[in-house]
Order: sequence, then C-alpha cells, then structure tokens
Amino acid sequence: MKRMHVALCLMALATSVPTAGAAARGIEGSWTAERSEKRPDALQFSLSTGKHTQNGSSYDRGDFEGLTAEQVQSHTSLPVQFELVREAGTVAFEGTFRDGHGAGQFAFVSNPDYVKALGRLGVQLEKSDREEQLFTLALLDVSTAFIRSMQAIGYDVDLDKYTEFRIFAVDPDYVHEMAKLGFDHLSADKLVETLIHGATPEYIRQMRAAREDLPLDKYIESRIFQVTPEFSAEMARAGYPDLDRDMLVQFRIHGVTTGFIEELRTLGYSRVPSEKLVEMRIHGVTPEFIRRLDAAGYHKVPIDKMVQMRIFDIDPEMVKALDKDGK
Repeated sequence: MKRMHVALCLMALATSVPTAGAAARGIEGSWTAERSEKRPDALQFSLSTGKHTQNGSSYDRGDFEGLTAEQVQSHTSLPVQFELVREAGTVAFEGTFRDGHGAGQFAFVSNPDYVKALGRLGVQLEKSDREEQLFTLALLDVSTAFIRSMQAIGYDVDLDKYTEFRIFAVDPDYVHEMAKLGFDHLSADKLVETLIHGATPEYIRQMRAAREDLPLDKYIESRIFQVTPEFSAEMARAGYPDLDRDMLVQFRIHGVTTGFIEELRTLGYSRVPSEKLVEMRIHGVTPEFIRRLDAAGYHKVPIDKMVQMRIFDIDPEMVKALDKDGK
C-alpha cells in the first residue's frame, strides 16, 4: 500500500463520540477513485463521511478484494463491490467504475479481536472516538505484525507514533538502512523527521558522494533548503565554486539564485562576494532598485551605499529631487 498524505491521514473522519448503536453500524460514507496516470494499477481515493473529506489516499488495486483491472477500465458504467480487508477492520465499497473513474458508498466495520491484540502488545486505543481511530488504523494498515516488528528493534511507543510510522513508511528496513549509514538508535521522532524532509538514505548517499559527510541534523537542514549537489554545481558554474554548505543554505534562505547573479552582472556588478549577495537580498537591493538608481543618474553605486539606502528607506527619486533643489 502506498502511504497516505500526512495532513489528510490524520484528519478525523467524524466528530461525535459514537454511541453503542453507532459503533454497531460502523462508519459510512461516500467514495470516489481515479486511476493514477503514473501508475496504471494504482488508485487515488477520496473518502467522505459527510462532515469530513479525506483526499489523496493511494492504494494498489491489489490491496482490494474483488476489484479487477477490467472493472476499473470498463468503457461502460460497471457496478462493483469490493473490500479493503485489514486487521483493524474491513471497508466494504459498492458503486461503479468507468474509464478509470469510480464512485459510490462505503461502510467500515471494526474488528474487536484487533483491539484485544493491541492490548496484549501493551498498546492502548484512545477512550473516545474509537471507531474513527480504528478506521484510520485500517486505512493505514497498522497491523499487530507491524507493531511487533517495530517493538522488536526497540520502538515501544504509543499508537499515535506507530500510526506516524505507517504514514511516513518508517519500518524495520528503513531503520536498518539508516543504521548502515551510521545513524543508529534514532528516536522515533527523528526517524519521522528524516522522512518528512526527505533526508533519506538515498539522499544521504548522494550527499556523501559529493563529499558532504555531515551530522544527521545538517542533512535534514540541507534537505529542507534544497541544498543539493546540483545546486552547489549550479553555483560553481555561476562563478562561486568554493561555497561551504552554510553559505549555500544562506543562498537558499534569502533567494540568491543564478538568475539574480546574472542580472547583477548585466548591471555591472560582477564577482560580488557571496556574503554581499546575501546582504543585498536581505535588504532588498534588487536589480530593479539598481535600475531605478541608474535612471535617476546614479551609476555603479557601491553595494554598501545601496544597502544603506535600503536600510534607511531612501528612494533614488527622492535623492534626485533633493539634488535638483540643492542646485
């Protein structure tokens, strides 16, 4: 199963605490589905209970029992019935598919044996909104086998954290891959953080191949600000071959791009020191501002002077007017 988008996976699908009667009926709602353009055998689902809509849930068609490729791709509207069977419960779907698009109704019924199995693992459900929580656990396939696999490698955490693990695809294989790179015994939060920001084993190996051997937090920072080997090479081609990682981060934070550098060159400002480029971006010394100075008759004004003008909010037009008054 492809993991569901985090912001939508954590969305509560109903707001009221279910009564005994409501729990017996389970959770009901409507669904729509669309075949993925990139992966023909994957389906993007949206589920709605009336008050809440959950978008962006991606599944392989094989995750469902009773749903064939021929049904999904039917050129005429075709009635379908299929199920997503999980340890936490079963979601039963009915509706129609046509040309890769589907819609209909669903009903979820939880599995009481799953709750007992969680208790034997020392994992507790919340006291309220249990049916909604079980629905989410079923959609994410937070199975007791998965929980045991994480507990076996030292992650004895609460149910919310196991849910996060499934959302972000943290599993024993991922933990072992990070350990091979020297990042073992990571906290549960740190594992999730690496995946949120994309500081994955693949990214770390790519950075190390470019001679960037960093602490994990620095890899995360680099990934947040898109400080990649490609960005470093791009800046080298623009005339800045020896920038350290911290300066590259500053470039990303403040928007120093190759386009900005090239515009400055066309205006007569070549080989500007890297720290001055950052200073110009911080204070708004833009190519447009330089062109305004030029139009007012002030050519090749030193960078430090332009920075001071921006700090004190001095407009080129105002300076020109004062000069005329002085004459």
